[in-house]
Amino acid sequence: MPDIKILYQEAIRLFKSNQMEASARKLEEALHLAPQNPDVLEALGVIYGRLNRFDEAIELMKKLAGVDPDNVMAHTNLSQFYVRKGMIQEAEHEQAEARRLSWKADLRAKKVSDSDIEKLSLEDEPSKLAAIERKIEQYKKVIEFDPNDVLGYFTLGTAYTQGKRFSEAVAAFQKAIEVNPEHSPSYVGLGEAFEALNKKEDAIQIYKRGIPVADRRGDIVPLRKMESRLRKFSQPNL
Repeated sequence: MPDIKILYQEAIRLFKSNQMEASARKLEEALHLAPQNPDVLEALGVIYGRLNRFDEAIELMKKLAGVDPDNVMAHTNLSQFYVRKGMIQEAEHEQAEARRLSWKADLRAKKVSDSDIEKLSLEDEPSKLAAIERKIEQYKKVIEFDPNDVLGYFTLGTAYTQGKRFSEAVAAFQKAIEVNPEHSPSYVGLGEAFEALNKKEDAIQIYKRGIPVADRRGDIVPLRKMESRLRKFSQPNL
């Protein structure tokens, strides 16, 4: 029986060679073996989208959202596919859901404070770091598949931040903003990564750039975060 991992890797190779139909066939074979594999569902959905098979792509992304309710990319891709079909209301709904999950992931990443981390036992730390590394590899794979995936870069940056790899987080968030200058949560992530590197002026400039973006888009959570950070910078002895 073919190995799912081998089929997936071969599909990615074919995708990079612009052999979309052949890549889809490999992924269809993998999906038959593992109907709920999130990586296969997402990859095949993306390829169906590239092949203008939007109805099939939408069904796969809906299934992905069912298998993994917190999967931001499922809703991001759904939004894109609905736009291509002219279903604007549905696209806006999915875009809003992707944004909500993006904020949720961002907030969840900040839940563990520095003091909480210090309280972790030595036995806990390797497990936590291993989980973060798994997330980083997962998000790298998303970007490898679609180099223009803003949420892929955002979630990668968030994972790097969790792992205290702040220079790499900066690069990921900068790429997210380059891909989509309107993605306000990435300004928050980038500013906080600069702060962690003691680059105060860089953080201030990013927050100043990001606040009008968040305000224009009505992104309240990122807006309030950036305004709060700027206020703290204005306090003496910061």
